[in-house]
Amino acid sequence: MKDTNPNAHIIFFKNTIKANGETMETDIINMSSFTLQDNILEWGENFVQDHPNCIFDELEQTFCKHF
Repeated sequence: MKDTNPNAHIIFFKNTIKANGETMETDIINMSSFTLQDNILEWGENFVQDHPNCIFDELEQTFCKHF
């Protein structure tokens, strides 16, 4: 997407996770959707729905490849 920096989003999200001391993979995956908007949010929701056992590293890699 034009003017989208997926790395900035991932860095911000990882810093938020670290600051909150979050370690539960399912919570991290669920929280990631709260930081997305519009078409990216729809993509994220679809990805998690299609990959219910994914870990955040998989979501991150796929997100960066896609955007």
